[in-house]
Amino acid sequence: MLTTQQAPTVRDFPTATLVLAGPWHRGRQFNTLPAVVVCPFGGPEFADRATMAVVWYFTLGAPQPGHSVQAMFPHELTPIDDTLTTMHQDAFRDIVRTMRQGRFAYDDGDALRAAVRHAWRERTGLADPASRPTLHLS
Repeated sequence: MLTTQQAPTVRDFPTATLVLAGPWHRGRQFNTLPAVVVCPFGGPEFADRATMAVVWYFTLGAPQPGHSVQAMFPHELTPIDDTLTTMHQDAFRDIVRTMRQGRFAYDDGDALRAAVRHAWRERTGLADPASRPTLHLS
């Protein structure tokens, strides 16, 4: 008996989800790197119909559209069993530091910035983890 698994959608990758994906450069896809989901392509208002998610390859440096920030199809993303709150402290520190130095297109980074601030408060004990904001995609 064959079972078919449903293909992932943008809804499966809410803002601040840590993923592995291969960035594209000049028409070639490179080896997978850790990244964080920024938002659905087109912004949160397109969550119901977006076919791609915007991701930031934070190990490539500050967010810069086209270089370290790219739109990816959901089938190109593999979720990492980690969160901004539980990830390695040095990697989280790099995210906080480089996020300030770069830019996202339009207002795409607003929800991610809020999630990073909340994770920082959780890490420092200033926030109750149960009060974590959720992104309503429906």
